[in-house]
Amino acid sequence: MSPKLVEVGRHLNIELLTNTELLQLQGNVGHFKAQVLQQPRFIDLSKCTSCGECEKVCPIELDNEYDEKLSTRKAIYKLYPQAIPGAFAISKTGTAPCKATCPAHVSIQGYIALINQGKYREALELFKDAHPFPAICGRVCHHPCEGICTRGDADEPIAIQYLHRFLADLDFSEETCFVPEVGEKREEKVAVIGAGPAGLSAAYFLTREGYQVTIFEKLPVAGGMMAVGIPEYRLPRDIVAAEIKVIEDMGVEIKKGVTFGKDITFETLKGEGFQAFFLATGLHLSRLLNVEGEDLPGVLKGVDFLRDTAVGNTISVGKKVVVIGGGNVAIDVALSAKRVGAQDIFLICLEKRDEMPAWGYEIEEALEEKITIINSLGPKRFLEKDGQLAGIEFKRCTDVFDENGAFNPRYDETDLTTMDADTVIVAIGQAADLSFAEKESIPVSRKGGLEADPLTLETSIQGVFAGGDVLYGPKSVVEAVECGKEAAESIARYLNGLDLKEGREKDWPYEKPDINSEPLLPRTPVRKRSLDERHGNFNEIAFGFNEQEAKSEAERCLECGICSECYQCVKACLAEAIDHEQQAVHREIEVGSVILCPGNDAFDPAPYEEFYHHSSHPNILTSLEFERILSATGPTLGHLIRPSDEKEPNKIAWLQCVGSRDSAHCGNGYCSAMCCMYAIKEAVIAKDHSKELLDTAIFFMDMRTFGKDYELYYNRAKEEHGVRFVRSRVHTIDPIPGTDDLRISYSDETGAMHEEVFDMVVLSVGIQISKGTIDLAEHLGVALNSYHFASTHPFTPVNTSRDGIYSCGIFQGPKDIPGSVTEASAAACAAGMALSEARGTETKILEIPDELDIADQDPRIGVFVCNCGINIAGVVDVPAVVDY
Repeated sequence: MSPKLVEVGRHLNIELLTNTELLQLQGNVGHFKAQVLQQPRFIDLSKCTSCGECEKVCPIELDNEYDEKLSTRKAIYKLYPQAIPGAFAISKTGTAPCKATCPAHVSIQGYIALINQGKYREALELFKDAHPFPAICGRVCHHPCEGICTRGDADEPIAIQYLHRFLADLDFSEETCFVPEVGEKREEKVAVIGAGPAGLSAAYFLTREGYQVTIFEKLPVAGGMMAVGIPEYRLPRDIVAAEIKVIEDMGVEIKKGVTFGKDITFETLKGEGFQAFFLATGLHLSRLLNVEGEDLPGVLKGVDFLRDTAVGNTISVGKKVVVIGGGNVAIDVALSAKRVGAQDIFLICLEKRDEMPAWGYEIEEALEEKITIINSLGPKRFLEKDGQLAGIEFKRCTDVFDENGAFNPRYDETDLTTMDADTVIVAIGQAADLSFAEKESIPVSRKGGLEADPLTLETSIQGVFAGGDVLYGPKSVVEAVECGKEAAESIARYLNGLDLKEGREKDWPYEKPDINSEPLLPRTPVRKRSLDERHGNFNEIAFGFNEQEAKSEAERCLECGICSECYQCVKACLAEAIDHEQQAVHREIEVGSVILCPGNDAFDPAPYEEFYHHSSHPNILTSLEFERILSATGPTLGHLIRPSDEKEPNKIAWLQCVGSRDSAHCGNGYCSAMCCMYAIKEAVIAKDHSKELLDTAIFFMDMRTFGKDYELYYNRAKEEHGVRFVRSRVHTIDPIPGTDDLRISYSDETGAMHEEVFDMVVLSVGIQISKGTIDLAEHLGVALNSYHFASTHPFTPVNTSRDGIYSCGIFQGPKDIPGSVTEASAAACAAGMALSEARGTETKILEIPDELDIADQDPRIGVFVCNCGINIAGVVDVPAVVDY
């Protein structure tokens, strides 16, 4: 068959559209318009040399459909060696839910797959392709990826956050840590204002592309709120410093203690050669309550409190502290206050417990450390005694949000509560310091942030972009990272004169796999300091994973996207044939005729498990499974072994008419036309493959040997090869307890019952039309018979009920290969008759150049050396040989 496949693949007038579905067919015979959808292969057919290097590095293993799931294949694969087209393909169901949901779209399944292979450096590199802070976000990320994790639908989500923390911590423990490569240095200079996560990320991604980036930071330390807003017990300062140093090692210059609008301006920066600007100044002010007594001594601002704690300023709080606010900052303030000496801490907020904006795990930590949370109260006024703070009066909050979901608190002014306090820390939100905006003519939004295009981040000033919290309000580190990445993309486009918006919006579709049969695997717990160990210090609470814990947790991944998008194949492919961005393509094709030959499904015995035991017993195989065992390219390389113990069997039984001629059970009353002959062939070949004398028995009702020399082959199998043919009706197949053997009970022609024990049983399964083919016929308007084969007339067997559409092969009716070939010729003839007038009008002709007379020329010798893969190129310097 292979030569014919190659001929078809190379034929100028045959276009092969693999992975393609016929959606609609409009028009009439001679003038059809076919709407087709071609799913992506993720491989460029014009480049792939089928060398197989990509397959070697793929970390994902799947059941091999070609071997009837008796072996495994990789997510990038070639179905079989002689496949046409000869290129590889990638199995992928969109993107994994975790990657789709991650704001930075990190290839989470990819780095987890690499962890499973022990490829920790490669896993870290993959993470850093999309996100510069695996260690920081490994500690403070709100991990929405875990919320969508399919494993969480079965038991508990994978600890994604702690897995990338493991990679980063392991990297920092090495003598030299990983520093991403940067592109060839470019002349363009970019100024980033603000060294928070958005600004640092923009610099990171721009530097990777070769741009010269300088960050200007107002504070004496880089990191923004990562350095001065997140307490050290959650995010140690050395971790922040280490990840920022990597960015500096890439070539980014960070100038600290520089105030934009005062020390530098757009004008001065342009004078220094900067051509583009990114404003990511963050939110470093506290929002005010604007209630009576807020300026009393002892009333502190939450953001200032956290900043003073971070930089080591002297902080004094009383024994009883009240924190006002229900967000993450308020939680951090409360836990920090406990560490600097407060004894009784109350966190009071407007929201009900389930409305609090703080992340759930932060609330749990606060409760764990005995922070008292009081909900549905709002401050009315601060109480004074002798010019000092004495307490605070609250009013009952009845509703936080209005009917449109907008923040619009309503209170019961008559329901008042008074609480004594030594210190009150107000942490109701953050605000931007925009003292530079007016001077620099930068537009400000009504909400008090900078104003910029939400897609491109460009402000109304050419070459000036804005992002991070100062643009959209307080969000997470990972959201700031993605914003910085988008800013880098916009700035690069701006500097190269490209459209800022083209192709920027991207969908992230995903599918979740079926998990009904997945075993439950407990989540690996993260070791933490005890409550006593946390008292009075800012030592980090969570220890993270060691290698064993990380591997144990990574193994819980369900590989939702199939392809993990680890991109190891991209690195391995010297031909640059792999394209993970390929999209499905809709096409309209004008055709004159249509031939339907969609093939068939093998009968699935699963619904009759109580009789066949196919799913539950390893030594009961379908005929297709046994066929693959006999094949030299199959799972056992042609060695005859039974699956349960990999020993060579001594007795094998074939049971005929499984899924055929069975109106009583499965409803398939037809003969599948091929089962008798393939059972005989398999029995003969099995005997040839067996090292010992093999007893083969075929249990049948009648043998249908109707084709050319079929009866002769049947007689040879019986008389020359010793295949036993047992005319019978099989009653039961019973697994024998304590062994891997099987007992077949059957009645012979006289009605007498017999029993016989076998090592293996092969079910000679019939054929049936697939659900997909039935649906195709329905929307094409092609009539089917009661068994879902094409409804045709005996005198026009390839003509379907719709003119211009022809059928052949098993879709026309059960038949073997010779019958299919004959019928295919008939269908081609019928289709061609309808198009006779147009014959040759659109065919391509191979143009061969004229021969040259080289009789008087010196001989010229050409040497062709393969330079794909590593078989030759790994040993020989092919470019050097060519130059030589």
